[in-house]
Amino acid sequence: MAGDLRIPFTTLLKVALFVLLVVCVVKLWPVIIMIIVAVLLAVMLAPLVDWLARHRLRRGGGIAVVTVLLFGLLAVFLFAVVPAMGRQVKELAGDLPKVGQQIAARFPPAAVLIESVRQPMNAEQFKGWLTRGFVAARYGAEALTGVVLVLVISIYLVVEGKQVYEWLVSFAPPEQRGKWSRTAEEVRRVILAYMRGQIITCFLCGGVALTTLMLLRVPAALPLAVLAFFCDLIPVVGTIIMTVPAVLLALLVGPVQATIVFVVYMAYHLVESYWIIPRIYGGQMRLSTLTVLLAITVGGALQGAVGAVLILPFVAAYPIVERIWLRGHLQEDTVERHAALERDEG
Repeated sequence: MAGDLRIPFTTLLKVALFVLLVVCVVKLWPVIIMIIVAVLLAVMLAPLVDWLARHRLRRGGGIAVVTVLLFGLLAVFLFAVVPAMGRQVKELAGDLPKVGQQIAARFPPAAVLIESVRQPMNAEQFKGWLTRGFVAARYGAEALTGVVLVLVISIYLVVEGKQVYEWLVSFAPPEQRGKWSRTAEEVRRVILAYMRGQIITCFLCGGVALTTLMLLRVPAALPLAVLAFFCDLIPVVGTIIMTVPAVLLALLVGPVQATIVFVVYMAYHLVESYWIIPRIYGGQMRLSTLTVLLAITVGGALQGAVGAVLILPFVAAYPIVERIWLRGHLQEDTVERHAALERDEG
């Protein structure tokens, strides 16, 4: 019949292959995230390996030094920082009855809630807490395994990254390989600036937090400093997440100490945003506050905290893609105006 709809077999095959690709991406998404993180780490570590190779160390020796450094830092965190954090949290938990009495004395309506929390757990409640403990232990083991795999993959990317890149570029048409090379080099600079800046600012933030909290004798100073270290990865939102618990625990020492903690945290992040970051990132990362907020909102909605952190270098790399790949598809003055706006925001 003339009205019969006939779909070629090749079209059906293409649709099936596309659906299969989507399913594979969904199933392998955690692995893809690990590979992305490993690539970011490899881009940051490669210049260090090259620097060591230029200073009386062969490339193999530089890779060995970087490997020992990475896994040494992981070992220090696991066997020194984590136990110390556990001891401080345990001490804080032991002081909770006294803390509850202080809160009840200052805010009587909370006395009923505090009294209910202090009641001994029944069998069902104990079983629930035990189950949560096993689940937390399982997630902790999975997270540690993921971290180790990411470090291993990043080391192998440092070793064989150039060969992998050349293999991938060989799939591109010959006339586009120049564009791919320029794009990769400029994106590499953005990623390097981003990773270098994140490492520096995270250690500075954690150091400032730890010093301030220890001087003021705030309980659980080390866990709060570690929280500040990781929250500094997330602009704007991370500042709120790290400040609230620090101020609340400082209130247990006194209102003056809580005020000092709040002022120090806010002052540091003003200095970081308007003085430290521009000097670390230079001209490589030029993002307005609105762009950052929109990016971390989208990244957070898609992949939580990990997405909010990983999306920023990709957003910063968009002007490179626009300049190299989209210039012929945009109005003549669009790219120039966007570049001028980018310079103004930086």
